Amino acid sequence: MRSDTSMMQPLLDGFAARARTSDGLAAHRSPKPFADATRVAVDEQEAAPGHPRDLAATLLTRRSSLHYADTPVRTDLILSLVQKTLRRDSDGWQLDDDTGPLEAFVFALRSEGKPAGVYRVTAREASYIAPASVVGDPELLGVQREFADAAGIVSVYADIDRADSWAGSHGYRLCAVRASMALYDFHLRCQSHDLVGTIFGGFIGSAVRNLVQSDGATRHPLLAATYAHPAP
Repeated sequence: MRSDTSMMQPLLDGFAARARTSDGLAAHRSPKPFADATRVAVDEQEAAPGHPRDLAATLLTRRSSLHYADTPVRTDLILSLVQKTLRRDSDGWQLDDDTGPLEAFVFALRSEGKPAGVYRVTAREASYIAPASVVGDPELLGVQREFADAAGIVSVYADIDRADSWAGSHGYRLCAVRASMALYDFHLRCQSHDLVGTIFGGFIGSAVRNLVQSDGATRHPLLAATYAHPAP
């Protein structure tokens, strides 16, 4: 009988491969633009006293939660946290020219300060895409119904077409790692502001494929997180 390591080796070799599988023309393609999007300014209001907590205090009190209050969340705070997260990703990895930058979509279902709706966020700007009503039933956004009870969901997308053209499976793996790090960055910073939520891989991208113009290649969902005020 082969060892577990030998059985896994073909899979590991595949993830390490740098041979591209696409046509190599990713540089000539790009995610579809949003012609009707409205650019929004992010109002970074002062945090409540004692917030945000430092990393040590946040880690000591952090809990992943699927139980949420009905209270709306200040969307300016969420947009600001997401944008800063994407800036840190871009500056830290220095791979945007090779794999394309990450982008995020915020589905603000219960919003304070800004209209409930869908927002696109990059390291450079934020824009309003559509009202929340176009999402339809929020339960269609995740494989677990509890996700729909959150005040909102953030989903991170990547250009895996460019990542593959750059380094094959290795390019995809780096995009997945970057998306994971970005979502955990966002998640912990939400916790530092006394918000709760959970990281999850069961975001149903097909439910909003047309809304966010996701073709599964130049714009592909990788990971998502909920956010909300804690249940009383």
